[in-house]
Amino acid sequence: MKLRIMQLSTYPARIPRHGGQARVANIRAALEREGHEVITFAVYEPEHYGSPAIETHDIAFPESSPFRKGALPLCTDYASGEFLAGDDRAFAKFAALVARFNPDIVTLEQPWLWPAVQRLRRESPGISFNVVYSSQNIEAPLKREILAHLADPEVEQIVGRIEARQREIAAAADLTIACTESDADVLRGFGSRRVVVAHNGIVLRHANPRAVSDWRWHLGDRKFALFVGSAYPPNAAGFWEIFAPSLAFLAPDECILAVGGVSALLVEHAPYKTWQGINDSRLIRAGFQSEEALAALIELASCFVLPITRGGGSNIKTAEAVHSGKPVIGTSKSFCGHERALALPHIYSIDEPAEFRRLVKAALDSNLPPAGADNPELRNSMLWEQTLNPIPDEFAALVAQPDNIVNHSSASQYAVRLR
Repeated sequence: MKLRIMQLSTYPARIPRHGGQARVANIRAALEREGHEVITFAVYEPEHYGSPAIETHDIAFPESSPFRKGALPLCTDYASGEFLAGDDRAFAKFAALVARFNPDIVTLEQPWLWPAVQRLRRESPGISFNVVYSSQNIEAPLKREILAHLADPEVEQIVGRIEARQREIAAAADLTIACTESDADVLRGFGSRRVVVAHNGIVLRHANPRAVSDWRWHLGDRKFALFVGSAYPPNAAGFWEIFAPSLAFLAPDECILAVGGVSALLVEHAPYKTWQGINDSRLIRAGFQSEEALAALIELASCFVLPITRGGGSNIKTAEAVHSGKPVIGTSKSFCGHERALALPHIYSIDEPAEFRRLVKAALDSNLPPAGADNPELRNSMLWEQTLNPIPDEFAALVAQPDNIVNHSSASQYAVRLR
């Protein structure tokens, strides 16, 4: 059965750069491989995404919108749902798109746009679809961690509203997708009736010999630990929680090479500024890189570092690191959703910063035990094609149910949808 599926997100997925975009794009690809028709609709922040990244039906959430004024920092994702549901012009465009596409399933990537779906069901009872909640994190505690530095009484208010929204959509959704088993347990506690776990994964990369040669020339004889991360504040905070007070423990010919949006955030923290001279000599901030360049850097790296101290969900950079076959030094949080990898001899889970730094130094000095026999089955289990395998079948089974229940107004009022 060919299905029409509509993904709702707070970022476009046409050019995936951070982990959330990669997950949305790969879920779409998994569904399209099974012959389903999928469109991705985003309410996006125009200051972060330019025209090449967006699709014609996406809606900008402008900085001038009254729904953004007064919002706490880093809470635009929550406000985006208020905007789409409350801005009549934006909502009309969204409702018209849903009516034209007539989806069998609407998938909410994260809980943020749920208010718009609720309004659509209230005002357009003739439009009928199943709802899938595609969770990426348990959002409220994560947001509390990110906002803790504000010491603002409004923090707990917004955290409470975020938890209420996630609980509401979890209870109302016909199917919930979780990234990890621990997240799945929490979502069941929120009322999710049917949960499938689909871990984050990676794309298979092959290093281009010319790109490897170019980077080898650029880096000279420097040995480096590879750190990959998006422009997500906890990524930079975790880095300095592990590597503070400075990178002076590295030799002059050793460094950490940071790839991705996190590069720009690393220089904003006090440990970097306090010892800027030393840190600059031992930190290469490479910024965004192409897939070809990243494959080359993985080939040349002495090890991966995963200094993840906050947050939840399942980290794509962990899957990338494990699949590389290189030594991986991470924290216990780094391996959430990838616990099987801890059985490999070259995977290190360390929460104590001094021991973490010692292992990084040992890897750069080639003093760690050899990786041992390869485990291709485990490495291949990190690929998106494997991690997202359950989703197409779950979607098909959801729609195939002859008396499937669809929520048309609230979590307590339902209408029966016959297929």
